[in-house]
Formats: sequence, C-alpha cells, structure tokens
Amino acid sequence: MSGRGKYLPSSQLYDAKYSTVQYFNKSLEDLYETLREKQLCDKRKLKELEKARRREFEIYQGKFYRGCAKVWRNTFGYFGEEWLFLAALGIFVAIISYSIDQGAAMCGKARAMLFSELADRYFAKWVAWVSIPVVLILWDVGITSLIAPKAVGSGVPQIKTCLRGIYLKEYLTFRVLIAKWMGIMATLGSGLPLGKEGPLIQMSSILVTKMGKYFSSFKSVYLNENKKLELIGAAYAVGVACTFNAPIGGVLFSVEISTAYYAVRNYWRGFFAAVWGATVYRLLYVWIDGTDTIRVVFPTKFITDFPYDPLELISFAILGVLCGLGGSFYIFILRAFNRHMKKNRRINWIKKTNRFVYPFFIILIISTVTWPPGIGQFIASDLIPKDQVVQLFSDFTWTQANHTLEQQEVLKHWTTRWTGIYANLVLFIFYQFVASILAASMPIPCGTFIPNFRSGAALGRIGGELMATWFPQGVRYKGKITKILPGAYATVGAVAWSGAVTHTLSTSVIMFEMTSQISHVIPVLISNLIANGIARFFTPSVYDLAIQAGNLPFLPDLLPSSSAIYQIYVEDFMVHDVKFVYLGMTYEELKNILKSNKQIRVFPLVDNARNMILLGSVARNELIELIERQIGFGRRMEVIKHKDDTNNEKNIADELLEEKLPEDALRQRIFSKYNLNMMGFPGSSIKKKNDVKEKLRVIRICDLPKEEQDAWEQNQLSEEIDLGSSQIDPAPFQLVEKTSLLKVHSLFSMMHLNTAYVTAIGKLIGVVGVKELRKAIEDANNGQLPVVENGITEGKREETFALLKKG
Repeated sequence: MSGRGKYLPSSQLYDAKYSTVQYFNKSLEDLYETLREKQLCDKRKLKELEKARRREFEIYQGKFYRGCAKVWRNTFGYFGEEWLFLAALGIFVAIISYSIDQGAAMCGKARAMLFSELADRYFAKWVAWVSIPVVLILWDVGITSLIAPKAVGSGVPQIKTCLRGIYLKEYLTFRVLIAKWMGIMATLGSGLPLGKEGPLIQMSSILVTKMGKYFSSFKSVYLNENKKLELIGAAYAVGVACTFNAPIGGVLFSVEISTAYYAVRNYWRGFFAAVWGATVYRLLYVWIDGTDTIRVVFPTKFITDFPYDPLELISFAILGVLCGLGGSFYIFILRAFNRHMKKNRRINWIKKTNRFVYPFFIILIISTVTWPPGIGQFIASDLIPKDQVVQLFSDFTWTQANHTLEQQEVLKHWTTRWTGIYANLVLFIFYQFVASILAASMPIPCGTFIPNFRSGAALGRIGGELMATWFPQGVRYKGKITKILPGAYATVGAVAWSGAVTHTLSTSVIMFEMTSQISHVIPVLISNLIANGIARFFTPSVYDLAIQAGNLPFLPDLLPSSSAIYQIYVEDFMVHDVKFVYLGMTYEELKNILKSNKQIRVFPLVDNARNMILLGSVARNELIELIERQIGFGRRMEVIKHKDDTNNEKNIADELLEEKLPEDALRQRIFSKYNLNMMGFPGSSIKKKNDVKEKLRVIRICDLPKEEQDAWEQNQLSEEIDLGSSQIDPAPFQLVEKTSLLKVHSLFSMMHLNTAYVTAIGKLIGVVGVKELRKAIEDANNGQLPVVENGITEGKREETFALLKKG
C-alpha cells in the first residue's frame, strides 16, 4: 500500500481504487455491463423516490380515496388508463351534445306551439313569436355574466391559443363549463342563426382538463403540461365529432385549426375519443328518441351511377370562386362591424350602463325579422335549422314542373305568392349573413360555423337550379347525358363557403360523413381548394380574426413570400434589458427586483452580475417563497415560539424555587398559556389564524420596539439568498444571437415556448417572448426591418461598422 493511501479510510480507499481502475482494467463488455448496472440502479432510485413522494402525498388523502387509487392502479390503470380516459371523454361530451340538442328542440317546440295555438290576432302572434327568444337570450346574458363572463363567444380562439402553449386557465374552469352548457342551450333554442361547434369544443377541453386533474391523483403524468395540451387536442376532435357525427372530419379539423405542428402520437387519441363520442351521440337518439337505427345528420339520395358530367367541373369551380369571395366578404364585414362596435361611444355606454339593453334590441329585431307572417315567410323561418339544410340538399329540381305532394310540401317553404325560389334563397343568404354577425356581437355563447354552412348551401342551391334551368335535359358529353343535381351543388357550396371562412379543407370530409355521400368527392375538393385559396389571399380565418380582436398571445403565420424572414435575427428584436437573479445576491435585492417587475413570471439565474453566465431559470413563486421563509409569517412564529420558550424556562425555574410546585403541573400551565395550536397553527379556525396575523402586524416580533423590529428585518434581508431548496430549471431554452426569425418562429410554434433566452458563448445578452416575436413577424410580413438607429438594425450594425473600417 502506498504512503498516500494508507491514511485514507477503507471506504474512500475503495472508491479511489475503484474509480481509477474500473475504466482501465476492464474489457469493453465489462464496461458496458457496469454502465447497465448503473442505469438500473438509477431507475431503482427513481422508483423509490416516486414511492416516497406517493406515500407523502397519500398522508393528506382519506382512506377511501387511497383505496380507490390503489384499486385503480392495480386494475384499469395497469392495462392502460388512457384508453378509458379518452372513452369517458367521448361519452361525456356526447351526453352534453345530446342534452343541448334536446333542450334547443324543446324550446323550439314551445315557441311553435305558442305561436300556432295560443294566439289568434297578428299582434298576439308577434308577441307569442318573439317572447320566448327574448326571455331565453336575456336569461342567457344574465346567467353567463353571473357565472362565468369568459364563456362568451365561440371558445375556439382561446383553445387554439392554449394549444399554442399559452395556458389560459380562466377559460378552462368548471364555471365556464356550466355557463357554456346552459347558455348554448338558450342560444340555439331562441332560433338565432348560430351553432354549437365552438362552445362544444371548449366544453370538451374543460372536461379533459378537469378529468386530467382528477386522474393525476392516480398517475402523476397527467400533471405534465405537454400531456394536458395533447389531451386538449383530442378534446378538440371530440367536440367536432359530437356536433356533426363526423369522427374522421373532426380529427382532421382539429389538426388544421389547433396548431401549426401536430404531434403524430396525438393522432390515435383524437380518433379513439372522436369515435366514442360520435357513436354514443347517435346511439342516444336510438335509445331515448326511438330512432330505428344510427342515421346521418343530413340524409341525401343522390344518383351514384352518373353523379355529374366532367364538364360540370367548370361550374363547380366557378361556384368555388363565388364561395371564396363570399366567405372573404363575410370576414371583411365582420371585422369592420367589430371595429365599429369598439369605437362607437353610444353603444359602449349602453353596454356599460345595462348589459341587457343591447341584447334585448338585437334579439327583438332578429325575432321580428323571422316572424312567419312577415319577412320570415321569405326565409323559411317556420322550419328548424336542421330541416332547412335537409331541404336545401334535396335531390329533386325545384324549378321543374309536375312536383309530387312531398316535393310541393318542401317548395311551399321557399316560395310565396310574390316571390320565387331565387328571391327567397337570396334573402335567406342575406339573413344568415347579417343576423349571424349581429347575434355573435351579443355577450352569449355561440358558434359561427353553422350559419356560414347554411349560406353556402343556399348559394350552391341557386347555382344548381340555374344549371338545371339552362340545361333542362342535362349536360351532353360524348353522347351521354348526365342529369343536373341541384342538391349536389348545395353540398358543394356549403363545404366551399364554410371552408373559406375557417380556412380548412377538412370540411369536405365532414360533409361526406354528414351526408354519407362520397360520389361528389372531386367537385367538393376542387371547389373547396379554390375557395380556400381566394379566402387566404384576402382575409384571415374567422378564428384568427377573433384572436386578433381579443389580442390573444398567438403567433401569426409567416408569409413565405416575405424575404425579411431571412434578414431578421433574434438579436434585432430581443429585449436587451434583462431582469435576472444571481448567486450571492441579498434578500433585499431580490425583494426589490420582484416588486419592480411584477409582470415577469420566470427570472434567469446567472453566476454574477459581471460574467452573466446563464445557469438556469427560477419561477417567481419560488423566489417569493424564499423571501417568505426568511421574513414571512412562519419565520416570525418561530421567533415568537423561541422567545416564549426562553421566557417559559425562566418562569419554570422561578416557580420551582418559590412555589415548589410539581414539574408536570408547571409544564401544563405553560402549555395552556402559550398554546401555539390555538394561535393559528393547523387544526385551528381561519378566524383564529387571522387574529394571529393581525397580532403579528402590530407586535411584529415579540413585542420589540419599532427600531429593533426594523433592525431585525434588515438583518434578515441583508443575508445572501439560499437557492438550495428552490426548484431551478437547469436547462432553459436558449438561442444564439444569429438565429433567424424563421427558425425562432418554428421553434416557438413546435415546442410551445413562451420565453427564450439569448446567449453568446454562455453569456446572457437578451430575452425574447411571444410579444416581441409577434411584433417581429408582423413587421416581416409587411416587409419591414426592425429599425433601431438611422435605419440600421441592431444585428447589422457590427457588419456595417466593419465595412466602414475597411472602406
């Protein structure tokens, strides 16, 4: 044994010998075996830590709850609880969707009964027709504002923002679910040209969030933020599937709308949950309503042998152009109307004065317009919205002669003594166009997909009837005659218009599932592609418009035609004045940083203020907890307890000498006088805890004078912070200063980032967030470079100086 090693303890001597010999005296296979053993040892340690954490967590749970969790882990949780989780999600959303349909149908039946049976005169009929919608909308406004004001609107823009990584928890609460559920029932029951797709998507997302929070007690993976986002993506598909009974289209719609980058591992989750939701949704109609079998939403009977002639593709393409222009015009008018509403002082004053006045006038106007003896007879207002679409998709030609009784029953809703089908269809489109914009401006839960769907169906019906009039015998091609099907044109128009408004192609698949007709797949896709191309060129989608209007933190898309995306770097738009914490700073400095930067949620951690080497990041609540442990309520109670214990020991000694009382009696007297549990520790009431806090605000520390109290606090704050007990992210996301805008946009969108630190050889030089990135993207799309001084960007300044020196 060498002289250097004989003075070491045996354990350290073994470790030193093992560390120096293990990588030199072993073969490659032994080295691999050693590494495998080390990995297995690390896994065992992680399992032990997980068990310890679970035991510590179970202390605060009841016996029944712990028993249920144990049974779950050893049965369903063992085989894969995520399957059951998604199945339960689909079932719950299907029940909600069915209840909304039944509630709206009951309100519609009550309105029709009140109009037809309980009134004889015109004025009484008008009162009977408008009374139920007015009551429902006023109740809707009141219940929404009372329970959850965040339940107003569609909800799709907020969920889309959540999927981007900005978790808007105020839109995913149980109160929003209740308000949305009751509100959308009243909205649809009032007969407004609105839909339930958006609210159902938000309710599905709320359900998956609450279920994930409950399931986290059984498995901690549901606490992970990425897991929540993946499950919300599946909930998106379930909401669409339970609206249109279209599981495949629902998944594709969620892929197009939800995020810029879709995780493939989330694909099967969306399909599984959507199939469960769509199946249970239609089965509820069989089990409860007595439907003979599972049927599609909008049944059609188109000819499948020769559905259309190749020459008709030209007319379908023209219809796609018209629908693209119509959808863009709808977005244009909607944006202009929203801007006018924000700038109109009189309307804003009315809304602030009384929240019921504006909705009252809007619903009164819309209900009066739909009054069947009045304007309503020109827009088929005596039909429920579903029957309107079914009749627009009918497979016979409305302009032909010799109709059957069943066909005449359909035509009487779309013709009057003064007008024909073309005038009525144009008025129907105008009504859906204007009334949906007015109705969506009210503070109620609503969706905007269905009214645009109906507008496109009416426009397609006009095109189909015109083609049937111009070519009554059909289109002749190579000696064959193909009969014109106006109902097929209606389906193509509905897909193209709604696709143009939402900027989606999945509406084609939704239509195939809603009608069970795939014979017109090529015309539908051609028309939808043309309409999408035109709409994307002129206006944003209806969801992006709501995101812009609400100023939600969502990243817009980069225009591929903009060359500025390759000329702008992250150093050109990052924030240079970074607020940070460093090792060795005092509690006083930490308190000042937190007070002066209340909007910052995460602070970067560096080694010192001179080197600025990035070590990690610390959340704001962790830093507040540090100060709380140093001078907070718990710390002050410890000081009080320590001083009381010191005084009590002195009193015990005095009483033992003077009164000669038993030691147990003296100890009991002291505990009765200074019972800390009664002063505000666990087990006492909130009132007593508040009394103790009020006492501490007065006496601060143990009845010391004001000067000594301040001195004690300053002494505590002058100490250096100890981050040993804080949770530190050792690897926050970092960018180099020459990262292009295109790469930054891709990274933020794909990884759901909210903040990234900019470093140069490990040194922190800036920080970039979603706000700065959005501004840079808008400038890039407009072809503008971020000007700092004299038109020179920050990133190009060094290169310019170098060129000047050379020149």
